Amino acid sequence: MVRARFICSLYLALVVVLVCCLCFEASAIMKALSTEKLTRTSQIIILGKVGSVKAQWSEDGKKIVTRAFVTITEVIRGKTTGRNVVVEYDGGEIDGIGLKVSDVSPLYSGERVLLFLRPGKKDENVVTFNVVGKAQGKYTVGRDGIARKKGFSLMGEKYLVDNHVPLDELIRKIRAVKLEQP
Repeated sequence: MVRARFICSLYLALVVVLVCCLCFEASAIMKALSTEKLTRTSQIIILGKVGSVKAQWSEDGKKIVTRAFVTITEVIRGKTTGRNVVVEYDGGEIDGIGLKVSDVSPLYSGERVLLFLRPGKKDENVVTFNVVGKAQGKYTVGRDGIARKKGFSLMGEKYLVDNHVPLDELIRKIRAVKLEQP
């Protein structure tokens, strides 16, 4: 009888631990990308403010993607034709159905961001951009002027990644990267 209670208690504890583990958010473990590497692999780098953010089904209807409309306040590297860009990334929620991608740092309406971008797909006469390096290519800029990254863990040379850095220092580092001429 005592042994049966012990086994039952052990089983119950195991179930509780498993349920708790499944409820926690997991962050992606990523290879560290330096500011130089992000700069070299980006077509444009912008500072902007996120406007509307809208989740939708992908064209094939198999996954949820989110489109964020960003008003550009400053082009740091590269060229754009307008004052706005559409940034698309995997994940989001539609009608209570959600998709969370561990290596993506979502964009939020009203957020001030510095983004490393490359062209995505073009559909319905809208050119979308994707964030280079997933979560590593997005900095949230606080009211204190500090650029921060979050939502992932790093493996490898963590010292390469600029995080919690003054915005003007980050912009100076980006502009100092010598790009190879084609």
